[in-house]
Amino acid sequence: MRIAIVGGHGQIALKATEQLISAGHEVTSIIRRPEQVNEIEALGAQAQICDIATASAAELAAAVAGSDALVFAAGAGPGSTIEAKRSIDLGGSLKSIDACLEIGVRRFVQISFIGVTEPVPEGTDPVFAAYWDAKREADEALISSGLDYTIVKPGRLTDEPATGTGEVGTGSPRGASTSRANVADFIRVVLDEPRTIGMSIDVWDGDTPLRDALESFLQTQR
Repeated sequence: MRIAIVGGHGQIALKATEQLISAGHEVTSIIRRPEQVNEIEALGAQAQICDIATASAAELAAAVAGSDALVFAAGAGPGSTIEAKRSIDLGGSLKSIDACLEIGVRRFVQISFIGVTEPVPEGTDPVFAAYWDAKREADEALISSGLDYTIVKPGRLTDEPATGTGEVGTGSPRGASTSRANVADFIRVVLDEPRTIGMSIDVWDGDTPLRDALESFLQTQR
């Protein structure tokens, strides 16, 4: 497939780019800084500069044109503001949805997090609460968009190396963690599996090969 990754210079996105290219896919990485181009091209991907915080949906559509699928992996990141959470984590997702609808890209994978549908706990830091709300609203918009979506929901992200293993389901244990490398691997797995369309799937660290863990989960959904 030809896959566009929005937020292509993020940690998960860079690892996913490597995984997808190794699997034989073509990747277009949507980034916002020209100085990131060389790193993206060194992975074997094509770089397209488009700042989703300021670009229109039409401009983003032009950047991802020709793709078979889009992965939304963008985020304002640590230390950002409430406004950035709204404009990137939510606004960027909404623009990506509109771009896909405009040019007919049906397949859409979005990274969220375990527990996003739960209420924001009282006393949560206001910036993190804004992030929580933004991700929940982005997921709700994608679900109602009519696109062929899969929402990938990892736990607390870590920098542990890829294992190719994990657990998959809708009822993760409290406090579950997920390595970024395994999230990237799982993105590749769900893009290869059309039965994940229309699903929101938790993924967390474990000992089961990810494809086997996903297959077991899918069997329970029949």
